[in-house]
Amino acid sequence: MPTMRYEIVEHDGGWAYKVDDVFSETFPTHDDALAAAEIAARHHELPGSTEAIEFQDPAGRWHEQVASGFDRPHTRVVDTQDARGAAERPDSPEPRRPLQTVLVLAGLGLAIGYFLRRH
Repeated sequence: MPTMRYEIVEHDGGWAYKVDDVFSETFPTHDDALAAAEIAARHHELPGSTEAIEFQDPAGRWHEQVASGFDRPHTRVVDTQDARGAAERPDSPEPRRPLQTVLVLAGLGLAIGYFLRRH
């Protein structure tokens, strides 16, 4: 499974995070951009719904396929060396695996259901 890199960079008079060649909005401080990148990276890993999709390849041919809502990439927030003195944040947690996410969501659902039945 691919790992999507959220890289913190100086951009447009402030700071942003970049995924591939796409920049986020500009934030006034490095810490703001870092916090936004960490939130976006975690959301990128959350499972969604399974959907039928259509897409066009570089040759112009159309394709149809089913995209699994559990086929989410791993993410990693990468800080710029000149901003933090290191290529990657060493305290960045390991990406959550899809099964871990499902178990967390199932546990949360059980806890909410239990709470609602008791009150």
